[in-house]
Amino acid sequence: MDKILQQFYAVEAMRVTLEEFMIDTLKQMAVEKTFEGENVTGIKEARELVTKMFDRLDELYGKIKEPVDISSR
Repeated sequence: MDKILQQFYAVEAMRVTLEEFMIDTLKQMAVEKTFEGENVTGIKEARELVTKMFDRLDELYGKIKEPVDISSR
């Protein structure tokens, strides 16, 4: 798993896109649940967890000096 995570981490565009997708999905869920009158308190915690996961990737794999180019694939 470490090797796969490291390869994922090396592709900055993929990393940034996934994090943005996850946060945007949480925002959409928050709006939908709010309109439906449901409890949304867990959404804040979920957003914090997403941020912490990506922070942990930074800690584990550090800053990539040469980003991987995936446009040639």
